[in-house]
Amino acid sequence: MKWNKKLIVLKLVLFFFQGGTMGFLPFLTLHMQQLGITVKEIAIVYAFLPIASLLGPPTSGLIADKFGRYKIVVIINIVITTVLHCCLLYVPARDKNALTFTCGFQEPRLTWDTCDYCHEDRNSSSLDLVLQNCKFLCEAPPEEPELCYYTEHNTSICHTFDMNTQIHINGTISSLKLGDTCSHKWKNLTHEEKHYERLSCLHECPIECQAKGMPDCEHPDDPSNKPNTFWIYFTIRIIATFFLASAFTMLDATTLAVIRDHGGDFGKQRVLNMIGQSVVPLIAGILVDYHSSSIGYSDYMPALYLGAGFNLIAVFLVGKLRCHVDKAGDHILSDLKKLITKPEIDLFLAMIWVLGCNWGFIESYLFVYLIELNAPNYMLGLTLTVGNIVGVPVMYVTDKIVEKIGRHMVFIISFATYAIRLFGYAHLTDPWLVFPFELLEVFTYQIMWVAAVTFCPILAPKGLLATMTGLAGSIHYSVGRGVGALLGGYLIAQYGLPFAFSFFGYVCVTGGAIYTLVYVFYIRRRAQPKEKEITTQNIQEDAEEGKPMIKKKSLTGVIIPPKTEKNEGE
Repeated sequence: MKWNKKLIVLKLVLFFFQGGTMGFLPFLTLHMQQLGITVKEIAIVYAFLPIASLLGPPTSGLIADKFGRYKIVVIINIVITTVLHCCLLYVPARDKNALTFTCGFQEPRLTWDTCDYCHEDRNSSSLDLVLQNCKFLCEAPPEEPELCYYTEHNTSICHTFDMNTQIHINGTISSLKLGDTCSHKWKNLTHEEKHYERLSCLHECPIECQAKGMPDCEHPDDPSNKPNTFWIYFTIRIIATFFLASAFTMLDATTLAVIRDHGGDFGKQRVLNMIGQSVVPLIAGILVDYHSSSIGYSDYMPALYLGAGFNLIAVFLVGKLRCHVDKAGDHILSDLKKLITKPEIDLFLAMIWVLGCNWGFIESYLFVYLIELNAPNYMLGLTLTVGNIVGVPVMYVTDKIVEKIGRHMVFIISFATYAIRLFGYAHLTDPWLVFPFELLEVFTYQIMWVAAVTFCPILAPKGLLATMTGLAGSIHYSVGRGVGALLGGYLIAQYGLPFAFSFFGYVCVTGGAIYTLVYVFYIRRRAQPKEKEITTQNIQEDAEEGKPMIKKKSLTGVIIPPKTEKNEGE
């Protein structure tokens, strides 16, 4: 439990940067919906984000390796990331055409604030709508509101309901236009798996509810459909993601460089990282709830500004880091060719890509799923807090766990626990039941990523540590996330959220089975001896350069030489 004083600044950097970014990242999908960006457009954004994420980390890694300037590259990435994500708050929102359900003083209707170009096209559509935020429209309302459902034989079944709950109803709508007012009649209803012809309210006090779930009008001539909103957001988010992905992976490379100089385990440096992920998202969720309740609608500005403040503190602390960095050799292109053509590296990248697809799907749509289950905003941050609190003590022994059972076994366990999480999410009915499955994140994320990052010094050609780390990070967090979000968006649009979670669960089962077979018949027999050979060769090369050997445990579990004084402070 005793901390190495030379590594305290590094720990604080990881706390403020990771906590700051996780303070706003989970809310970005909800912020897009707040701006009026459609589900299809959100899917397009997530389809292109992997391109920026894929290009960013290797580019930053190559620059850092070429000039040995890790700190400067990290600082530039964090500053640009922070500024651009704050700019998302100033993207002009689309005008929202609200849909209101009224019942009591006339036949129940769905009425739009304004008529749009899609009104007639919605005729005879069968839609799932949610009635929420209901209120009475009279001075002396009854104690309990009541909705009555009528069968085709005019038999009624009346139910009282809580004004603060949501009512899910499926029905067929037919267009109705009276003067400048556009409305819909509602018939052929389905509620709680029972079919009805129509509904009404018996008491004299009218009820008014917000109706959610009607598809947005995407007609190009409709004034509410502002294309600039999408393109401005898309441009800023793509550039911001380029630098965000670079900052994440460059900090991993910098962490490896610092602890190679001063000793320590990679997992222990991530303890404050995990605490940051636990505390800051929860604070962000509470601030969003408080701010939104004061203005009457959801606004995610507090989360973005809180994250920006933490990131700027991280920038200041990065300038205080001290580490030695090897520059890449003169044959950097040939070394790059070796990096991307080795079977061991290709297998490693394919494995973390599949795991990244599952991570990306969960990160992109779990909050959306919880919101559908009526989870409050503070609970969204609390899900991250619970998962990371469990991970904090585990980080103290993660390196020993990885060394004991082996990296490849860690990857197999990650596939299995991802499958359990995804199948569990698919059957959720109460949002609070998400927490037992969030505890498994210690296997799917914390331990898995320590195993993956500490594998990079073994696999990387000499002088290309940042490049290898950047490539691994971009494959997992960028390409994997993008594919997971894109495929998940398609599955959700076609089959719904529960089906999408189950589908990715089967992907994990299949991927884990294949990787287990590859491990048994290839890795254990051929790849692991090569890994030991590569590590020994790197040590011998350092010794030939005149670096005396010392007994210092490295990330790879072998003896490594100390660094020389070149490039100190970078």
